[in-house]
Amino acid sequence: MQMKKTLAAILSTSMTLSMLSVSAFAAEDKPLMEDAANSWAASSIDRWVQQGIVQGDADGSFKPYRSLTRGELATVFVRMFGLTEKAENRYDDLDGSEWYADAVLRCTAAGILEGDGRNVNATAPVTRQEAMTMFARAMGMTPDASPDLSQFTDGSETAGWAAGYMAPLAKMGILQGVGADRIAPHDNIDRASTMTLLDKAIEEYITAPGDVVLENGNGFTVINIAASAARANDAVGLSGTTAGVVISAGTQTDVAAADLTADTIRVDGSAAVSLEGNTTAGHVAVNAAATVAIGADAQADAVTLSGAQAELSAAGTVGTVTIASDRNQLTVTGTVSAVEVTRDASETTVSAEAGGQIDTVSAAGTGMTVQGEGTVSSLVASEGASDITVNTSGTRIDNNSSEAVTAGTGTIEPGKAGTSQGAEQAPTQDGPSSGSDSDDSAGGGSNNSGGSGGSGSGDSGAEEEQQADIVKAPLFDQSGTIEAEKLVQDYRISSTVKADVTEVTIHGTRLMKHENAQHSYNYWIGFGIPAAEGNTYYAGYGEVPEALGEPVASIADRTYEENGKAYNTVYFGLKDRDLEEGAYVVVKNGEEAVTYKVSFDVTLAPVAENLQLWIVNDEESYNRIPSDYTASYPWDESYLEPDNAAALPWLALSYDSNVTGTVDIQVTKDGEPVGTIHHESSTVNPGRYQLWHLTKPAESEGKDYFDQVDPAGTYVVTITKDGQTVTTEELVYAPKSR
Repeated sequence: MQMKKTLAAILSTSMTLSMLSVSAFAAEDKPLMEDAANSWAASSIDRWVQQGIVQGDADGSFKPYRSLTRGELATVFVRMFGLTEKAENRYDDLDGSEWYADAVLRCTAAGILEGDGRNVNATAPVTRQEAMTMFARAMGMTPDASPDLSQFTDGSETAGWAAGYMAPLAKMGILQGVGADRIAPHDNIDRASTMTLLDKAIEEYITAPGDVVLENGNGFTVINIAASAARANDAVGLSGTTAGVVISAGTQTDVAAADLTADTIRVDGSAAVSLEGNTTAGHVAVNAAATVAIGADAQADAVTLSGAQAELSAAGTVGTVTIASDRNQLTVTGTVSAVEVTRDASETTVSAEAGGQIDTVSAAGTGMTVQGEGTVSSLVASEGASDITVNTSGTRIDNNSSEAVTAGTGTIEPGKAGTSQGAEQAPTQDGPSSGSDSDDSAGGGSNNSGGSGGSGSGDSGAEEEQQADIVKAPLFDQSGTIEAEKLVQDYRISSTVKADVTEVTIHGTRLMKHENAQHSYNYWIGFGIPAAEGNTYYAGYGEVPEALGEPVASIADRTYEENGKAYNTVYFGLKDRDLEEGAYVVVKNGEEAVTYKVSFDVTLAPVAENLQLWIVNDEESYNRIPSDYTASYPWDESYLEPDNAAALPWLALSYDSNVTGTVDIQVTKDGEPVGTIHHESSTVNPGRYQLWHLTKPAESEGKDYFDQVDPAGTYVVTITKDGQTVTTEELVYAPKSR
């Protein structure tokens, strides 16, 4: 059986992906990627090569310190989990012909990859928070509703959509800091780091049938058994403790868990899955036409059926069963606290067999039958539900829908309540329904008109929240330095209309500083308001003042068209701003006025990121220097000669620059300055570098070096740009005596 922590390596190794290919490797006790043989992640890299997942770039190299893209990461997940279902292409920046397009759409269908509402940004580098979020989704993790990353000094910089996934991974010890208690959510992640990170996460990677005892509650288990490895009448047997189990879409073997403890179980394939003995599961997600059986002594907090024709039989104890697809079947001979049938569900069958107990059923879908000799205490038909039939006996029915609910030989009319008497009798009529529409997953909200304003004690009378007619403002760098799709990631607008005030939240990560049409450099971002003749705009930061001051004429002058409709765009520069104070826009037109209160869920790209600091003392470490240098000055064995003008060792720094302007670089050793560099101008580009001789070279004219005799010590490099400072991790250099 092939198992043993494999997803870790997969995620970084495969990241080359237009050039990577699957191949069958024999396991040999030698480095399989020569350029990674001395890497700190070499063992993880070798493991994945031996598994036959990757073989490297076209030139046979691994390049462990190269960043990877979102499209490359998607390709890895497709291979890892055998994803087959493809989503419809909804991305503006994906035409379908790209080498990564198929993987992107498969990961989208699996809920692993999401775009920014318009683009998928597949060629953009993956940040640490993006990689973590995609991994957590792949594992079927539920985001923490109140994430706490306060143990990291920069934990508050994590985007809201990522924090809920990263916090539990940090608690498990899978996610750790990058030095000085930093989580570095916006740093790009390289292949070696990704492999190491995921090597901690995946305890077992199972590729053949057999029994496996799991012994790590902070590690995940992945089952991916292709048809060629499956054997008739053989299954995977699981016991012990694991953080979660993923049964891949490509798995062709049944899975039987006995006395297993797992926080999550994700079923992406059509395998038969049984939870027996004293198995305890947190959330079981069934995303395919699988059959899942929960034995009499087993229990699950929640089960979600989101795959068409998925079937669940519950002889044990289950908290909530959510049904969200077509032709799902639920059979209960044990106990289920609640069944929630969403509006996405159709042709659902819920059977409470003899001895079975279901406390409540919330029905919002189309075409549902509740039947059997067991007990269903109550059913609520929500607004929008239709074609509901209840044939159980003694079920209290509250019909809040607009269609009659069939109960035995009779009906419960809209707005009425009754109690079913079985399939062969008419229900009793109990008067008006309670009006308790409990389908929070339907998204329909209250059916109140919001027009009355009374203060009765029954209904809350809350106004129905609506989305405003606003759009993202397009972003362009007028200097032409930064491509539009790289200016911000995960860019979107959310809003709520409350009377004459619209609350707007602008979301985005890694917002880059750029030049606007007025040739002003700032972290610009904004939104569009429907253009109308006579609109006058007032805007500013903080709360809306009593005196609005002068209108901002340029807003009405900027027109942006989307879906055939014109919008005036408002931009905010976020440099040196307290984002928590927010902003405002007031639109006046005649006697009418509309106020937009703006909040920013935005993180700014650091001035420099992906800092790498290392000692150059051999050919391998030399070739880590960006290719802009090594292409002009290829490796030469003479660098190892002490009398050579370019003799090693060197201190090497590489980083990605995100802003233009002056840059100051300071090097300290053991806390004392040993060198400084000042550049009057620098550009926005990845792979910038700086090299120093650790001691004065034989020919020092025009060279950067440290005037010291003993190069041993602890080095730190600090980069200052645009008023911000970033610092490398400490690098300890203890040269071996020759």
